[in-house]
Amino acid sequence: MTSHRCLVTLRLILLLIFNLTRTFNKNVFSYNLMRYLNINKRKISPIMIASMIFAATLAFASIIGSSPLAVYAQSPQKTVVRDSQTILLEGKTIPSKGFIHVYDSTPYMVMSGHVAANLPCDVNAKTPYNVLIGQAQNVKPAELEYIKELSTPGKMCIYHVDVNSEPGGKAGIVTDIALQNPTATDVKFPPMSTLVIGVDEIAPGAEGGSMTNMTK
Repeated sequence: MTSHRCLVTLRLILLLIFNLTRTFNKNVFSYNLMRYLNINKRKISPIMIASMIFAATLAFASIIGSSPLAVYAQSPQKTVVRDSQTILLEGKTIPSKGFIHVYDSTPYMVMSGHVAANLPCDVNAKTPYNVLIGQAQNVKPAELEYIKELSTPGKMCIYHVDVNSEPGGKAGIVTDIALQNPTATDVKFPPMSTLVIGVDEIAPGAEGGSMTNMTK
């Protein structure tokens, strides 16, 4: 019902603008307006026409003020991008309790993206290493989704995680991605160890930070 009223009101206003710009001949304008409204010319006065136009304008403004379009205009402005990074970890070492900072989108937050990680794992398909996501000094281990079809438990396993900022929500703002070794021993990664990061959408609104204290 609301969308129908909005459409009718918009058509009425557009008709008004069209006639005003096309001609100042009040007879032509009145004829077109009454023809649109299907009103007998003898039963309407110029004052009534002006009143209807004024009321229609107010109604249209009220509808637009509460429409999804107005809500969308207030949401963060997203930018579609396609940024893909592949980090080859073979031969790389992460000390005990240390990390490698692999991605930073500051001053933009990642609105849509993902990480695919090929990491050493045990026979139960669990890896001791963490993929950290979040904003600098506020990152946390991601919940990794195990990809059975591409994994070999006891050797190497592939995991996937979506990366989506939720300002004020559970995920919070995501700008940084890191790989952490939380174990008590250093790790030297074997062949095929990789991280693939894909970012599809970003939005402004993220402030800078530092990863220097993320070794706990």
